[in-house]
Amino acid sequence: PICFPVTITGTLSVGGNYLRSVQTGISAAGSIQGDATALTKDISVVSTVSAGQGVRLPTAVAGMVFIVNNTSGTNLNVYPATGAVINSLATNAAYTHTAGASLQYYAVSSTQWYTVGASDA
Repeated sequence: PICFPVTITGTLSVGGNYLRSVQTGISAAGSIQGDATALTKDISVVSTVSAGQGVRLPTAVAGMVFIVNNTSGTNLNVYPATGAVINSLATNAAYTHTAGASLQYYAVSSTQWYTVGASDA
């Protein structure tokens, strides 16, 4: 696997499966962006959420993709890193990730994330 930043121009062809890093059993925390649980893996399964708690995406890099699966029965607050935006929300505002839903968060710049995927399970 390639473990350092690489710039590729043209077409990249990869044989086999592309494996992403995974973390399960994540507990949401806090009630604001600064004390939300930091996500560090490509695929995150958040299983414990109390009302108002959340997780925080890392500082965005264009092309970065995170998959978040909220397996709890409570809506999850997903925050961008400081100074960033998810969809058309205000800067630093939490996106309400529906209980039981799995979404992809993808970055198009260092400050803009968008969501795509199932809105519910």
